[in-house]
Amino acid sequence: MVVFTNYIFFFPLVKIAFKTPCTFNFFDTDQQCSYSKKVIAQIQKCLKNLGRVYNRLLEVKKDRQVFLVGGAIRDIILNRPPVDFDFAVSGSGIKFALEFAQKIRAKFIILSETEDEARVVYRKRFIFDFNGLGDKGIESDLLRRDFTINAIAFPIPHSALNIPHSAIDPFGGQTDINRKLIRPVSEQSLALDPLRLLRAIRLALELGFTIHDSVYEQGKAITLKNIAAERLGMEFLRILEAPNSYPYLKKLHQLNRLGEIFPELVPLLEDDELCEHTFRTVFKIEELLNQPGFFARFEPEWQNYFSSIPYRRALLKLAGLLHDIAKPHTRFTNDSGDVHFYGHDSLGAKLTTIIGNTRLRLSRTQIKVVRTLVKEHMRLHLLATAPELTDRAIRRYFRDLGEEAFGLMLLCYADGWATAKRTTHLEKTLTRMIEQQRTEAAKAKIKRLITGDDLIALGMKPGPVFKVILQELEDQQIEGKFTTKEEGLNYLKEYLSRMGK
Repeated sequence: MVVFTNYIFFFPLVKIAFKTPCTFNFFDTDQQCSYSKKVIAQIQKCLKNLGRVYNRLLEVKKDRQVFLVGGAIRDIILNRPPVDFDFAVSGSGIKFALEFAQKIRAKFIILSETEDEARVVYRKRFIFDFNGLGDKGIESDLLRRDFTINAIAFPIPHSALNIPHSAIDPFGGQTDINRKLIRPVSEQSLALDPLRLLRAIRLALELGFTIHDSVYEQGKAITLKNIAAERLGMEFLRILEAPNSYPYLKKLHQLNRLGEIFPELVPLLEDDELCEHTFRTVFKIEELLNQPGFFARFEPEWQNYFSSIPYRRALLKLAGLLHDIAKPHTRFTNDSGDVHFYGHDSLGAKLTTIIGNTRLRLSRTQIKVVRTLVKEHMRLHLLATAPELTDRAIRRYFRDLGEEAFGLMLLCYADGWATAKRTTHLEKTLTRMIEQQRTEAAKAKIKRLITGDDLIALGMKPGPVFKVILQELEDQQIEGKFTTKEEGLNYLKEYLSRMGK
């Protein structure tokens, strides 16, 4: 049982003053207390299911006070098995974590010496974070937490046989969990860590919760300029990966926070027409991801694309957000008054690389995906409006785009819809392209008749030209221009003669 004496909690909407010794349970009525016992039993069961790891935690604990806090309790109440466990411990959190890591032979990481925080990663499956309370009580830890739903503490007993009969919930976290409401612990919650604005959005999307207006009010007074890129990138990707992130992107823009995340995007955001088009593109991408519509007919292409690497959906939305980022820099008006944006795709790819590296700290693979989509986002529009779409142009498209070929189709479709709500010409083009790719993919399984060895046998020296020649021969073989090695060699000799070799 934990007792708070003479401590006053202030909350922007509800002021809670405890002037007499108090204990905190989830509910007060008999019926509610019964449910509280059920929740506490669920928490204890979750800890016991950790088996040996939990037993070692109790061994390290000894007579120290240790509390399970934060998101793990929230997830248990929501029947979401947690894999991240936060603990507040009396004394040093770093020393406790080190001893615990040695006991279970896990990886030990110091998160912050200043904040006395350390992490233990067990078999890449579970993460245990420890924060030292020093000589302070658990109330100091709960008061510094972000949202009420994460400001609940559960005292760890001295042994696995003991079951505490109460949890510590001074800010009504259990009530807000039931109401599916994200509410700050204090008026300074976001000022203490501005990234909490993005965390609130991410939690709302992942849990299906509503964000209290006080979060946005605090969000107006903070800045995201000084947040580490790694932290920003992780939260932002998780936001974009969620199915309904579009309204929250708009909200970030309204709060003037989106431009702080992407300074390179500010000129576009300040241009009403370009900004509107960009958000319409992101909206359509998200709509397609939720309801594929026209793209529903393309399986297994859809499944293959979105299962190939993590955060595919997030990266596609990010490409939609950034695809016209260079238009303000390349705007050109000719003598007839026509506006053009020559080269905005290439410059946009360079700006996208900067953003991926410096603003979000994305991986090389992730940067390559977004850069490719931004750089090539005009390509399908040109193919769809060309006087003639040749088989070779289609083949070249899939060859050049590689794994991003299908993603670019989604981006261009959304871009076309956002421009004029016209997609019929794109639908015909995309259908023909995918059907041809399917047919030729089946044919490509046939062994190549002419190889690099054949080129060497003709006296050629290996080099970059080999790729050009072999690709030409492969195209001819797929198109049925020759069906035997002899025919292929004859074609090769004629081809080399035309090239002047």
